[in-house]
Amino acid sequence: MDWRVFDQTDLDKVDNDIFNINVIKNTSFDKKRLPYKFRFTALEPDESLNSPFEVVPKNVVVNARSIQEFKVTFNPTKDVGDFKTILLASPELSQEEIEIADDVNDLPKKGSLGTIALKLGANTISPELSIDKSNRMEGGKQVKINKWAI
Repeated sequence: MDWRVFDQTDLDKVDNDIFNINVIKNTSFDKKRLPYKFRFTALEPDESLNSPFEVVPKNVVVNARSIQEFKVTFNPTKDVGDFKTILLASPELSQEEIEIADDVNDLPKKGSLGTIALKLGANTISPELSIDKSNRMEGGKQVKINKWAI
C-alpha cells in the first residue's frame, strides 16, 4: 500500500488539464455508425507537500490474511479555517509475489485491485483566551485562564 495525499487547496491551484482526451478507433458494436470515439484518461495531480494530514505508515506491505492499522493525524501549521484532503491508496502485489508467479502476464495490473479513498475534513478557529476573576472565600482574587482551539 502506498498512500498519497491531495489537499483541496493544491487541487484548486492546478491549471493543468484534468483529462487527456484522444480520438481512437471504435471497436464496439456501433463501430459502423460511429467509426471513432473519444477516450478520456484521468491525469493524476502531483501529491501535496506539507499537508496538515499525515498517514503513518505511508508505505507498507500487508501480508495475506493479516490486518494493518494506519494512523491519520491532523497538525495544522498555518492558517485558520477549513482543511479538505483526500487520501488515496491503490493496493498492488509485492515484488515477492511477482517473482514467484508462474506467468507475470496473468497477474492483476496496477490499479485493478481497487482504490481506497478517504475524504478528510477539519475546521479550525483562532484560539480564544478568557480570564475569569472571582473572589475566594478566604479573601483575595482567584484568576483562572482557559485557552482552547477547536
